[in-house]
Amino acid sequence: MPEPTHPPGAAERAARLLLAARRTCRALENLPEDCRPRSLEEAYEVQAALERLDGRPLGGWKIGGTSELIQKQLDLDRPFPGRVFLPTIHASPARIERHRFIALALEPEFAFRLGRDLPPRTTAYAREEVAAAVASLHPACELVDTRLAVGFKAPAPCIVADNGCNAALVHGAAVADWRRFDLAQAKVRFSLNGRKVAEGSGAAVLGHPLEALAWLANDLSGHGIGLKAGQIVTTGTCCGFHPLKAGDEALADYGELGTVRVTVVA
Repeated sequence: MPEPTHPPGAAERAARLLLAARRTCRALENLPEDCRPRSLEEAYEVQAALERLDGRPLGGWKIGGTSELIQKQLDLDRPFPGRVFLPTIHASPARIERHRFIALALEPEFAFRLGRDLPPRTTAYAREEVAAAVASLHPACELVDTRLAVGFKAPAPCIVADNGCNAALVHGAAVADWRRFDLAQAKVRFSLNGRKVAEGSGAAVLGHPLEALAWLANDLSGHGIGLKAGQIVTTGTCCGFHPLKAGDEALADYGELGTVRVTVVA
């Protein structure tokens, strides 16, 4: 497990500021210099402190930066994780209140619910091992939000510290026989207010959603953290990032794999 790098108390101070910004829906101009993370390892420390301070149970994880485009935009060479808290996980169709967020946006994604634990260990998990731990596949939409005034122009460690900008997750019905689908080729078409605005496939996330899941299992394992049965993992956007406003009706259509509907109300 990597050694802490932040000065004592810095990660907790940053986490308290981010948590207050989320609860009040008032963006921070920036994290103060004395607690601002400078590396992904420091960002991970802030995330861990945020989970401790938040108090809500953990329902799963998000994976950000699984596409080359997002990594280029954030000046990263690897993905990053974020916590998904249980009360923020919703079944489709979902009604989302816009006033509860600062800069709400949506990303269509493939998600997996685990049927058994993937505990931390010294050897790496192979893709087939993590696949064997999956109970079901779900079409999903991650709702993202930033607690920083500069939004996604913030340095990558600050974005990761901000829980990877996760705000909520909306998932469709479980697909138990997901192995019969080629998830790399599986299509998703995203429409906003009845107009198709984007299309993508599972290949956008590290070539295959299972590659993203294996990456997360191994990344968390290296930090002494395991994935647990019942948790849901969303694997990264497969067709972009779409801002939402009150009155919007969003639909992610995964064909045979199902649909996800999100209505944004004031």
